[in-house]
Amino acid sequence: MLENKPVAVKIKLAALWASIMSLYIYADFFDGMTPRSIEMSQNLETPVGPLTPNLLLIFSLILIIPSCMMFLSVFLKPIINKWINIIVASLWSIMSFISLINTISSEWYQFYALFQASEIVIFGMIVWQAWIWPKVKEA
Repeated sequence: MLENKPVAVKIKLAALWASIMSLYIYADFFDGMTPRSIEMSQNLETPVGPLTPNLLLIFSLILIIPSCMMFLSVFLKPIINKWINIIVASLWSIMSFISLINTISSEWYQFYALFQASEIVIFGMIVWQAWIWPKVKEA
């Protein structure tokens, strides 16, 4: 029989954030294959308006935070870790839900809606894992 040791909550959270980042990468990769994607990039257009340096900074921040959550989930102290994971995953799930609503009706972006739905499930798993984080048993 194979041994199945429990996985630390910190490792579970880091793995879930890594999954989120993989979904981001693949969704953006597939988005580059949709009609008008190349033209929009060349014309500095985004789904939320013209691309500006400030908008690029906002987009970067939106991706940097989940990237950092992979290592923060391992290195932060448990109580801070718990609440940071709950807050960030909740906020990012709202963004994914808004994106899901905006893409679900488009034939070319149904794949993107699938990615968004997957992200929402994983964000829910992050919140759940952080919420049920075991407490230290006092002697």
